[in-house]
Amino acid sequence: MWSRARALLRTTALRMALRHALLQVLALAAMLVALFVVLDRYAVRQIDSALLGEARALAALPAEHRVESVALLAQLRGEDHRLRHYRLEDATGRRLAGSLPRWPEDLPADARVRRVALELPHEAGEDHDVRARLPSVGLALPGGGRLLVAQAPGEIEDLREVAFGLAAAMLALAALLALTLGVLLGWRWLSRIEAINTVAARIAAGDLSQRVQSRGQGDEFDLLAGHLNAMLARIEAAVAGMREVSDHVAHDLRRPLARLKTRIEVALRQPRDAANYRTILKETLQDSEEILATFESLLTIARLEAGSELVAMQPFDLAAVVRDVAELYAAQAEEGGRPFTPPAAPATPVAGSAALVAQALANLLDNAFKYTPPHSPIEIDLVRADGQAQLAVIDHGGGLSDADKARLVARFARGDAARSQPGSGLGLALAAAVARAHGGRLVLTDTPGGGLTARLDLPLVKEEASRPT
Repeated sequence: MWSRARALLRTTALRMALRHALLQVLALAAMLVALFVVLDRYAVRQIDSALLGEARALAALPAEHRVESVALLAQLRGEDHRLRHYRLEDATGRRLAGSLPRWPEDLPADARVRRVALELPHEAGEDHDVRARLPSVGLALPGGGRLLVAQAPGEIEDLREVAFGLAAAMLALAALLALTLGVLLGWRWLSRIEAINTVAARIAAGDLSQRVQSRGQGDEFDLLAGHLNAMLARIEAAVAGMREVSDHVAHDLRRPLARLKTRIEVALRQPRDAANYRTILKETLQDSEEILATFESLLTIARLEAGSELVAMQPFDLAAVVRDVAELYAAQAEEGGRPFTPPAAPATPVAGSAALVAQALANLLDNAFKYTPPHSPIEIDLVRADGQAQLAVIDHGGGLSDADKARLVARFARGDAARSQPGSGLGLALAAAVARAHGGRLVLTDTPGGGLTARLDLPLVKEEASRPT
């Protein structure tokens, strides 16, 4: 409990919450100060108005009643010190009634409220008169006399003391609420962050299946959890793929490397003539080229899937690429006695890398030539449909099951018929990676009458974009 509290005190969340609480308290304090000033001025105006109204009411009384009223008010003032001070004097300046001993020199009898220094009579417990600046008003009376009414000091101070106490209480309550809210929010954020840290620690320990739990509230933590889980899923898939690739590389390259080692060992056991050495070197070169081709295909697939193999989206004519690749395979088809039909397609503009698309098409043709019976026809078809260029290699061999169609697009995946054939099991995987890198896909379907149709779907570009400028 205490350790979590100490951790909470060190969190950025709590510091932010406390900072916001302080800003809220300061803002409230500024508002209360402004409100206090406004209310104080309003109260002063109300007191001044009441002061002037009472002075005028007393001045309007008949002279004999005025003296009695002021005397009575002064008497009441002696019992309650919160009441006003009075002085009523005749034309000679002699005090007729009231508690004020003197008329202040700086207060004219002009019926205007002023703050002037007054000499007040001493109260109980005081042995001398006191002086204070109080709101005061002087009125000239008919017959030459004057009337002075002054506000008692206690009323204004009491009002201000009450207002200040209320403001202080509101500030304290606001600070307490803001601090409590900040601690609660910090605690809540800390629990969410601790959950993420726990998952991160388990992942660091090697458990890549861990995921950050989402509470379904749609807040920033749920958004972060979604991004982290997507990243973790991709990392887990990449690590699993890397392990699988490593296993397949170790397995599939063992045979050509073993052939290389055996061939070299046999060649070194006894002297041979130049022709024999040439034959051994030629076979060794073929095995080396097979190994290099496997690694090159692996690197290309890995770069395309990781996004590090940036495909420059330059327009090119897919029909021209198909004609060039078909021309390379025409001689092989003729030697094997295979009917081979390249398409007579018009210009088909797509965007991307012509070299990668040519390599993908060559891989599909290699599979068609390798895994179909001799003299079996092979066709290339290129059409436009639904805004896409559909490039298909059609063979009439044994075809694939639905399970194999989904499985053989993975790296090093090979069908039963391919076990006796040379190859690495990367042809369809590379073609699929090239298609995805171009915004398309590789589709494997059955050929009517038997066989396999491997089709690359690539997005078409507008004719204007494909023309050189």
